[in-house]
Amino acid sequence: MKTVVMKNNFSAGELAPALYTRTDIQQYSNGAKRIKNLFPLVEGGVRKRPGTFNRGLMEGGAIRLIPFIVNSANVYLLIFNHQSITVYDPRNRTVITTLVSPYTTAQIRDIQYVQYRFEMFLTHNGVPMQRLRCDELFSNWNISEFVFTHPPIDSESARYPFRKGKPSGKDLGAFVNFTLDVVSVWDETQTYLTGDVVAYLPAGFVTPFYYQAATESTGKRPDAYPGDWVWVPNANGAGFTAADVGRYLEVNGGLIKITKFNNSDSVSGEIVKKLDADILAIERSWVIQPHAFNESDGYPRCCTYFKQRLVLANTKKAPNKIWFSAVGDNGNFLETTEDADAFSIVSASGLSNSILFLEAQRGVICLTSGGEFMVDSDGGLTPTTVNIVEHSAYGAYSVTRPERVGNELLFVQRGGERVRALTYRYEVDGLVSPEISALSSHIGELHQGVNEISYQQEPESIVWLVLGDGKVASITFNRDQEVMAWAQHDFGGSVKSICSMPTQLGSDDAYMLIERKGNVYLEQISFDALVDSQTSIKLNTGILVKSRFDHLKNIAAYWVKDDTVTEIEYRIEGDELIIDDSSLINETLYFGELFECVAELFPPELSQSPMSSMMHKAKVDRTAFFFNKTLGVQLNGQLVETFTFDDNLMGPRKPYTGYHLEEGGTWEDLHKVPLVISHNKPLPFHLQAITMQLSINEK
Repeated sequence: MKTVVMKNNFSAGELAPALYTRTDIQQYSNGAKRIKNLFPLVEGGVRKRPGTFNRGLMEGGAIRLIPFIVNSANVYLLIFNHQSITVYDPRNRTVITTLVSPYTTAQIRDIQYVQYRFEMFLTHNGVPMQRLRCDELFSNWNISEFVFTHPPIDSESARYPFRKGKPSGKDLGAFVNFTLDVVSVWDETQTYLTGDVVAYLPAGFVTPFYYQAATESTGKRPDAYPGDWVWVPNANGAGFTAADVGRYLEVNGGLIKITKFNNSDSVSGEIVKKLDADILAIERSWVIQPHAFNESDGYPRCCTYFKQRLVLANTKKAPNKIWFSAVGDNGNFLETTEDADAFSIVSASGLSNSILFLEAQRGVICLTSGGEFMVDSDGGLTPTTVNIVEHSAYGAYSVTRPERVGNELLFVQRGGERVRALTYRYEVDGLVSPEISALSSHIGELHQGVNEISYQQEPESIVWLVLGDGKVASITFNRDQEVMAWAQHDFGGSVKSICSMPTQLGSDDAYMLIERKGNVYLEQISFDALVDSQTSIKLNTGILVKSRFDHLKNIAAYWVKDDTVTEIEYRIEGDELIIDDSSLINETLYFGELFECVAELFPPELSQSPMSSMMHKAKVDRTAFFFNKTLGVQLNGQLVETFTFDDNLMGPRKPYTGYHLEEGGTWEDLHKVPLVISHNKPLPFHLQAITMQLSINEK
């Protein structure tokens, strides 16, 4: 029996080995056993992945790339290394400046960022929040600690002194003094809390003594219960300290920002929220509130923007708390009940672990290690209407920053090996997070998880994933055409970071940091390069110094002229790379590292489930290829010659486009029939479809 089978799409990508027998699902027909260094295309078929241009050795190394995007015409690349940030212009391929940063090698991977016009905010749990800025001409750049006009306050660490106190005014904006009354005399009916200071006059003494409560107690005389009270030399512990400058004093319904320490009984400050009255406040009715961000309690880990508010979250002390700034005022976190003012909220759930990432969509999405939450409101987002709701409970991987793709948010699931796509779904009126790596789960498992995600929208809608072992995976991502195709890539080194940036016209610019033989290089990913780490050399003589290619494992060279692409042969003698073809003198050649492309197909299932043809003997009689600008492809290790009568056998060749037929084959069990398409030359390759005529023997 003869049958003809056509494969014209790879929309399911590389499937996990556990699915090799799932001939009953559509993804079996649309997938492959192995896709290496190829892109499954939305239009169908596969294409050789882009090569890379070598944009320079990073002296001293580099760790991470972050894009700085004002608009598609003004895009810059921030290259992070130990305590330095290099600002790189990808259009002119020049370094603009190098800034001194507070981030160490160990901290760089955990930096989170959000950009607002010409400034970018950078957050990390162990470093004060930084602001990186440039001017409108992009000529002056600087990074410095961000100074809040009103920093977030830590109400949980507030101090409630056991003293009466009185402000000297109450009006908003007024500068006032706040003066403490004398220390209260011990009262046997009063309940005292740890830290309270009282005056106590023992019998037979004229001058009172000061005692500080060591425990909570009622009716215990300070001189009779040394375990509950500690003698102190003065009343300083019941008053102010120099460390209170910058803190907020909440009294009589208002707030005073302390600007000056006068003495332990008096401070001066500015009223930032009007007081109801300037009367004497009794003990514990007023409070001193410290800053939420400091070295001991930690600094915010996460940041984003939402509805003109800067949003921060997760300190060491408050890992599930979120702070929203006032509208249009990034430095103002003074909390009141006014609609446009700042506020804070805490994620409260049995699964609300530390907040790992913040992203703005319909609301502020909070990814934690236990679940996915969203902060929103029914109307305007205000201190009195805000709410936080848990939507799913998969948990996020703390290492990998999520990436926005269209209206979906890709994030790595807790465990680091699986990827989910979070989006709003109308029918459930909430967020859902279906897994998009279920059919290709082996990729994350085999390569130590996913460390970084970057989306390159043009030209092929590719999601790049930097894997834990330095290899790379890609997802051809197009929901509209139901394409979710994974593939694996080897760039010949250990990839550290990838980022993509828009351009005014054409393809997005994608850059990577890659370690090759101990050195880190900045390389640009581009379909214009047919090899990795490509450099162009004008050949003045036929001899080149081989050491200039020492960072490459497998040197390849090619020549482009008019519509032709030609692989260049060379030989190596000592430290010389010799090209014998004298006709190439004064021509520009391209050198780089060769990489192999492989697409290994599944044997076709010719029967409908539950029946199977896998036990039958089969022979591939003829194989028809549909190529688009291709040279040098192989089928099962044999070169596929695409010469035409118009070709000059001795001259440069144009890439072949069209139909090509190969004949021949051997009998095998159908499940053993070899179907491996490969390409290992510095030449273009694009397979649109493959058709096979099979002879089947059912005996």
